[in-house]
Amino acid sequence: AIKIPLHLICEVLAYFVSFRYYMYLRKKQGDIIDESNRLWIIIGAILGAFIGSRLIGGLEEPDEMIKAENVFLYFYMNKTVLGGFLGGLFGVELIKKIIGETKASGDLFTYPMMLGLIIGRIGCFSMGVYEETYGIPTHFFTGMNLGDGIMRHPVTLYEILFLIILWMMISLIEKKYTLANGA
Repeated sequence: AIKIPLHLICEVLAYFVSFRYYMYLRKKQGDIIDESNRLWIIIGAILGAFIGSRLIGGLEEPDEMIKAENVFLYFYMNKTVLGGFLGGLFGVELIKKIIGETKASGDLFTYPMMLGLIIGRIGCFSMGVYEETYGIPTHFFTGMNLGDGIMRHPVTLYEILFLIILWMMISLIEKKYTLANGA
């Protein structure tokens, strides 16, 4: 029997659901960027995020990188969401410069990215201490045993809660005010 970790399922689900949500929002709200430029921007975001997540993830532990038998495999196997965001931003801005797009392009991605993060963090939480997103030991009431017998801050749950609150706050602001493109 093949065992597929919930983390992998959530990661794939996060990509799929958040992209479908982006497509829904684009159809519902329209897009100020023409279709071919939007496609190039998405390609830039994907490639930048892929490279950035692996590069930053691989550089987190230089000692392990030096010991790796296959450095390319080492970088491929290590990833971080922060590197993905930085690389994605770099990829988008580079592509926009190349194609001459000057309009802000991230508004349609705001909610889908938050949704994808929430789904992805559920997968991270499911891995406990076997995914390096667990928190430091604590005696605080929110502390949880994440698999090693030590009460720890469930930082992935904190992040999910933060994203839900952020989503609600941005939604409330949008209902009350008309935000400028890029805001």
